[in-house]
Amino acid sequence: MCGRFAQSQPVIHYAHVLDPAWTPPDLELQATWNMAPSRRALVFMDGDDGHLADLLHWGFLPAWADPQGQKPNNARVETASTKPYFRKAWKTGRCLIPADGWYEWQVSEKGKQPYFLHRADDQPMLMAGLYETNPHASMTSFAVLTTEADGELREVHDRKPVVLAENAARQWINRETTSDLVSGIAQHPLSAEWFAWHPVSTKVNNARNDGEELIRELVP
Repeated sequence: MCGRFAQSQPVIHYAHVLDPAWTPPDLELQATWNMAPSRRALVFMDGDDGHLADLLHWGFLPAWADPQGQKPNNARVETASTKPYFRKAWKTGRCLIPADGWYEWQVSEKGKQPYFLHRADDQPMLMAGLYETNPHASMTSFAVLTTEADGELREVHDRKPVVLAENAARQWINRETTSDLVSGIAQHPLSAEWFAWHPVSTKVNNARNDGEELIRELVP
């Protein structure tokens, strides 16, 4: 799953990972190393005239849903295309959430140990997501797609966000991408070999805590 992530770089830094030729709008993105559900995060999508960037609420609420209803922060890639809550967004609301990395909690006899997971080459990640606007709540929101963890990632958690390579990420948000290709992209995210991870302080457990020290490796 993905319940926290870091998004601490300038918008243009993330934008150039997606497309070096794209100059995004000047958004007031506040650096955070502890992005939590219900907050607004930087999200990329495609519009009629190319790439778009906006700050959207993390916690998915489809157009027809009660504003007081559930707002899941994740959507399972195995069911998102058919589940009523997400299937419209799967067709017309595919997005990307750029991040420096995400957090998972490994369960052990001593309790839950948080880990920070990131690309091994330290490049920003592009996580696949779904977004939709709910007019009743006057809110556009998103969820991060997750899939089954593979390889050594399973030692930390059994789920992971769907992190895409740059070319696949551009295809994911392209409105002309066919449904068959969309499904194929979602089923083939970056594998465990692309990532590195290390234990971090339990300070990340509290969403009010923030700062670069949250992603530093915990020294025994």
